[in-house]
Amino acid sequence: MALLGAECTALVREDVVIDAHQGYPDQREAWDSLGERMRAHVAGEGASRLLGVVGLPEASYWLVQLCTAVEVYPEAAAAVSIIAEDERLSLVTPVVFARLLRAALGIPFAQALREAIPGGTAERLGLVERAEPAANRPLSQQPLRLTAAELAAALGDEPASDKGTLSVRREPPSAGTGFARAFVQGAAELLRERGVLCIRAASSRAGRQLALDLASYRGESALLVTAGEELVEPAEVWRLRGGLAIVDLSLAAGARGFSEAWVQRLARHQRPLVVIAPWSTVTFELATVDVEGLDPQARLRVWSLGLGDESRAAGLASRFGVNLEEVRAAVRAARDTARLEGRMEVEGDEQTLAAEVMAQGARRMGRVVSRLRTNARIEHLIVPPAMRQALEDIVAWYRAGPRVRGEWHLAERSPLGRGLSCLFAGPPGTGKTFAAQCLAGTLGLNLYRIDLSQVVSKYIGETEKALHRIFEEAESGHGILLFDEADALFGKRSEVKDAHDRYANIEVGYLLQRLESFEGVSILTTNLRNHIDPAFVRRLAFILDFPMPDARTRRTLWEQSLPPRERWEPSLDLGQFVERFPLSGGNIHNIGLAAAHLAAARADGSLRTEHLVRATYRELEKNGMPRSRESFGPLSTHLPGR
Repeated sequence: MALLGAECTALVREDVVIDAHQGYPDQREAWDSLGERMRAHVAGEGASRLLGVVGLPEASYWLVQLCTAVEVYPEAAAAVSIIAEDERLSLVTPVVFARLLRAALGIPFAQALREAIPGGTAERLGLVERAEPAANRPLSQQPLRLTAAELAAALGDEPASDKGTLSVRREPPSAGTGFARAFVQGAAELLRERGVLCIRAASSRAGRQLALDLASYRGESALLVTAGEELVEPAEVWRLRGGLAIVDLSLAAGARGFSEAWVQRLARHQRPLVVIAPWSTVTFELATVDVEGLDPQARLRVWSLGLGDESRAAGLASRFGVNLEEVRAAVRAARDTARLEGRMEVEGDEQTLAAEVMAQGARRMGRVVSRLRTNARIEHLIVPPAMRQALEDIVAWYRAGPRVRGEWHLAERSPLGRGLSCLFAGPPGTGKTFAAQCLAGTLGLNLYRIDLSQVVSKYIGETEKALHRIFEEAESGHGILLFDEADALFGKRSEVKDAHDRYANIEVGYLLQRLESFEGVSILTTNLRNHIDPAFVRRLAFILDFPMPDARTRRTLWEQSLPPRERWEPSLDLGQFVERFPLSGGNIHNIGLAAAHLAAARADGSLRTEHLVRATYRELEKNGMPRSRESFGPLSTHLPGR
């Protein structure tokens, strides 16, 4: 088109002026032949596949093609310079483009010009851009050029945002699907017919899995774009090609500018397009598929696809409800770990893969939780026999969960209460938090302590949003949620006297609902059991009351908190401390640690009675407990200066 236009321009006598609105009246046979080839090209699949958009006007398509030709072929750049009659200009101008399109395709000059001046579709989509706009040139004479991202795509490189702000995760297609194939097929048909499909997901993890399944069913890669608090630019999504575009809006519901109109704008020029949005916020008038979580069969299929071995997948699927994207990441990380350790086998055994899933989960939990690292087990906990039996029952309940829900299908009878929620109540220092650590260590799970300062927000709705993210992430099975001092979050609802009370009650109501539907393990600890909202009680599988330790238990706690017995001074008698000070396990642990430091500071490193006395006095002082000479009795002689 450019060369033919340059040839016609060169043949025009200098004393003849041809109206640009008429294109080129000469060499009509050549122009008609070219026009037929161009229309045949647009009618084929090549045009839509190249641009990756639907609804792009034909004129804009040829504008992008002409700008590409100028970049790739020097003779095309020279040709547009001849047409523009300006040897300094080797880029396409709107007038040059409109004249060529009028001659080749008969498109009205004004219509073609409208697509090339500022605000045209191709420029709005970020396919072309203005090249050094000049104030002394008409808009129709402002030169256009292809954007760097489009040029890279035309040359066969991976598409990217020219501003570098769009993060795209590319996942290759898998051999099968995680969800049932009939369900995926139905969703794929909706996507094919409508061009845009909204996945309304109770769980972002499940929504992304269905999106991956759709891409695999279509035999193409998934291009995953995750929108956060800052919404992505639609123009950057419009340029995606080489796979199924998937935009995850699960975290964008509260973002500034998020609306149905924004989603409709996103879907205007990028088709096919899959949009994942949170269940409670979607009212979009798009073809919609509702998705809950991953059931046991889907979890097994996902792990089998990720590992390529169903026998290895069974154990991991019973523990972790993750999607294929996360399984692949765990496999890659396990291989990297094996190489760093110099091991030949790089597939990763079940233990290594489980550790990688847990590590990934801990990173995703973010700043709203604190991960409590522990190697403790239930056998390390000093509690009465009945308490130990109750903790062992909790372990058995968790491990039998997949059988009860999967093989016996008891979960189908009641969709609520499928998780394991426990309440640990008792005075401070009686071992509630340590018991949670022992449970996590025994079950091989992370333990996440909820940071109330990060969760509870003064802004309406922010607390629920933070809790939703915590619960959803923990439901994948890599960790236990520990709500320390739970009465702050799970307290009794108050009488509504003002707006603050009303929204506080809404938060408690949300917690009631979310805890009931939670499928993971949650532990609530409180010093004030009577302050817990009674509505929570029936949602709890176990309620354990941690008593203050008796004399026999205190002796065991003292012995475990102190350095090895060979470090003790022969005259050291624990009996006096056990009988005189009815302390909790936490207090005894603190005393033992302080006394150990006092002993280690001495040259011989021996633990003496005076070390225990001084450490005990400081612990009593710190907690505001009685610490008179009478309470220490004969031990008071080891309190120098008091």
